[in-house]
Amino acid sequence: MKQALFGKRIFSECYFVTSGDHTTLRGTGEALEVEVHSLETFASKFIGSSQYISERLRSPFGSAVDPDTGLVDQKSYTAIRYLDSSGAVYSIKNIAAELKSGKKIVLMGEFGSGKSRCIMEVFKELINGNGQFPPIAINLRESYGVKKFNRLIADHLDLLGLGEYSDNVVRSIRRGQQITLLDGFDEIGSQPWSGDPNRLRETRKRSLEGVRDLIANCGNAGVFLTGREHYFSSNEEMAECLGVDLSNLLILKCPDEFSDDELGEYLKLNTTLQSVPDWMPRKPLICQLLARLSGDEVDRIESAAEGELEFFESVFDAICARETRLNPAIFKDSLKSILLLLAQRTREKYEGSESITAEEINRVFFDVTGSAPVDEAAQLLQKLPYLGRTGNGGAERIFIDEYAKDGLRGIALAQSVQKFEKDLARQKWVQPLGELGLRMLARIAGLGHDTEKFAKHCCAHANSQVGCDFVAARVLIEDDEIDYRGFSVHDGRIKDLPLVDVKISNLSINAVEIGELTIEGAEFGSVRFSDCLIEVLKGVSDLTGFMDVFVNPTVGKSEDTSSAARISELNLTNKQKTLLAIIKKLSSRRGGGERRMLFFVVQKSIGIMRRLSV
Repeated sequence: MKQALFGKRIFSECYFVTSGDHTTLRGTGEALEVEVHSLETFASKFIGSSQYISERLRSPFGSAVDPDTGLVDQKSYTAIRYLDSSGAVYSIKNIAAELKSGKKIVLMGEFGSGKSRCIMEVFKELINGNGQFPPIAINLRESYGVKKFNRLIADHLDLLGLGEYSDNVVRSIRRGQQITLLDGFDEIGSQPWSGDPNRLRETRKRSLEGVRDLIANCGNAGVFLTGREHYFSSNEEMAECLGVDLSNLLILKCPDEFSDDELGEYLKLNTTLQSVPDWMPRKPLICQLLARLSGDEVDRIESAAEGELEFFESVFDAICARETRLNPAIFKDSLKSILLLLAQRTREKYEGSESITAEEINRVFFDVTGSAPVDEAAQLLQKLPYLGRTGNGGAERIFIDEYAKDGLRGIALAQSVQKFEKDLARQKWVQPLGELGLRMLARIAGLGHDTEKFAKHCCAHANSQVGCDFVAARVLIEDDEIDYRGFSVHDGRIKDLPLVDVKISNLSINAVEIGELTIEGAEFGSVRFSDCLIEVLKGVSDLTGFMDVFVNPTVGKSEDTSSAARISELNLTNKQKTLLAIIKKLSSRRGGGERRMLFFVVQKSIGIMRRLSV
């Protein structure tokens, strides 16, 4: 054939392709100037299959990287449950099977929940036994401003050093021969951030032109996309931006945290740890950060009085470092300052009405950096860690993690104290710090003269809530006798005030709302609570025995039994009652601050066991 074509002045190349790797045929083929290939080597010759698999596995899949080196995350994968809207569970194998059948799938989840690692594991599953036409796994943040899918493919292959195969791979995808895996639909494109919902939808749709073009031209092949849950205002908008009929789109949710079984499996595969501290969030990203520590270091953090606070700060720093590594348009310290200022400014909003507008976020960015957000910086603001969408179709965001929000508020106030930010006194906060926030305030700024002076300055103007936080922090942290030296607060809110085995002196509280007030073994000297609203009173049936301390109070409800009495009343076994009594006894032997924190443990334990015993 080759000679016959050559006689017609047609040069040809001849190939013999077999289903297996028959090495004995290669010598025969070479003698006849015919290349002999298996399906795998033939695919590699034209679309670089084996080369692609090799290079892709060496390159990071989205944010699934080692936090220390930035290289591919090599830790063992822990199988987790991906859920659809009906609650059906999908595994990596299930997702791969759906993609092979041509399904279009979107996996959504919050930051650090393991979306990129899912892409990596699906890639490995799909190439297992199918090396001829491997899936193409693209980090969308590397395809900034791309509008056509051929450019999307070309840019991706160029980054891997395989640009010579781009035309053939484009043709292969167009014929529906290769699945595509697209990580980070929230990380592509450049757009200013506006509070106008219509403008936002248009800019999001425009940023995904290249992705939409790929989906329209991939034939019947499967496509798998991942991104943060709050990027689109609705699933309908997401389907429109992707150019897919919503009814034909399989939407999966990545769980925010490991279950107990998943956590145990992760620890067994990747660490020498048997457990993690109870207070630690179970997010995969945070567990990955914990896995960097030795068992001794984890024990130290768990047992140290401020171990939880130290770890919280370390995680906050690591999360911001990760975000700015993925999007270098903003410095880590700037991102930390933006999140802290946002958390602090939500204290001016009532609980349940804490949505943050695009204008407010832009204003905070300007206050921190001195410039307006553009390009990549504006893109990052749309997917800030710790924030999620409100679901009303607009650009508003809310803090989705109450624990983290309280910790950030505590850090922010502590930094304001250290800088003595006088302008803070003119704000009007309506939300108090919780336990974590109060402990952060005490850890970073301390509760000495400087903090007291700052609190007095705020109370002398509009922001008396700072004074309430100061009072609550001292009760929570300090020892048996607390002398406030004539400190007074008018207006504000205190979430919890456990006056347990403590002597309080020289304090005046007026018109303050107290969420939960507990009085057990408390003594008072020159203390006056006047016109205060107490939502829940614990430890005493009423305040008639403290009429010189509590003047004209309003009490919502009271639980008049002490914790010891409530333990005895529970429908529990004797062993369970003994356990709670031991915890309470241990708390009585600690210093005042530690005792009051252990008191919280007792109260929570009683509440849990009461529910279990019903």
